[in-house]
Amino acid sequence: MKLLVVSDVHGDLDALERAVDAEADADAVIFLGDGLREAENLQDMRPELKIYSVRGNCDYASFAPPDGLAAFGGVLFYYTHGNLYNVKNELDTLADAARARGADAALYGHTHCAGCEERSGVVLFNPGALSRVQGRGSYGVVMVENGAPRFEHRRV
Repeated sequence: MKLLVVSDVHGDLDALERAVDAEADADAVIFLGDGLREAENLQDMRPELKIYSVRGNCDYASFAPPDGLAAFGGVLFYYTHGNLYNVKNELDTLADAARARGADAALYGHTHCAGCEERSGVVLFNPGALSRVQGRGSYGVVMVENGAPRFEHRRV
């Protein structure tokens, strides 16, 4: 199973479309906020896509939830934008929240910095910012095979 993980689009629908085109075989898109309008536009243009979305701190008028929980290939993912967990300063609170929900991994954005690390048995994965706020944008791909996730960062 292949997941496309994107965050912090900030109006760059072109970059979002390029990422989706590059990962056309993805089974689902997990959108981590800050650009829900672009995610909604993408869903309208490509209704066949299965998109899981949460709102970010810049999605002012959104009714999307602040977080979500979904299982793919036997792996439970907790996903959120990250601003509610102070991820720009520390990751332990996010790891604790994911662990409290029984998640194997937490997907988050907000910092615009790609990263992947393990804390207390929970993998914390940030795809970086899809928009070119800091140079070339990045996104994440998660491959789940035999109940084991593999996390990758890619550039648009």
